[in-house]
Amino acid sequence: MKKYLISLALLAGFGTSLHAQDIYGGIGLPGLYTLGYAHPVSKSWGVRGEYAGGLSASASGTDNGVRYDATFKSSRAGLFADWFPFSGGFRLVGGVTANDTKLAVNGVGGPNTTIGNVTTDTTGKKFNVNLKYPSTTAYLGLGYGHHVSTKGLGFYADVGVTLGSFTADIDTDLVGYNGITQADVDAQKKKMNDSLGGLGYLPSVSVGMVYRF
Repeated sequence: MKKYLISLALLAGFGTSLHAQDIYGGIGLPGLYTLGYAHPVSKSWGVRGEYAGGLSASASGTDNGVRYDATFKSSRAGLFADWFPFSGGFRLVGGVTANDTKLAVNGVGGPNTTIGNVTTDTTGKKFNVNLKYPSTTAYLGLGYGHHVSTKGLGFYADVGVTLGSFTADIDTDLVGYNGITQADVDAQKKKMNDSLGGLGYLPSVSVGMVYRF
């Protein structure tokens, strides 16, 4: 992610020599807050760099006989190109994001847990799962704002997707316990990765205010 933050700084420095620039801030997902810089190159094109972060959530519960505590965190930096096909603020967006999005699930087995093809008592045994989103992904979306306009306050909105799937890694001490083999753990991991791989994208939305100077 460091190289994208450096690119964002260079982009901001480049923009200081040009006439119109935007700084903006908003709220959304997968980052709770968004901070960015945008520069319209022409009436048809613009470039942006932004950082979105601050999202953290936790939950506890029971699933498939496993008691778990889960923590989700997400942040990203992005570089984007905006195309304005019509007069006004509507735009199509393409870009690349550097992501730090992950879900950690720390689980403890119970009396009736299914691992792979085996259902057995796993009371007190750990079954930890780490889900991670790719560190670099392409972004496609559409939005409004950051177009050539008068200086002062304005509004922006973005909605789109980053193209990538979560992968799962499992840390457990169940292998060799009550007939559970490494193959059973691998089968459980495959089920998770197959399920996650079927998604193939992560939705993104952000709305907020722009200041043009």
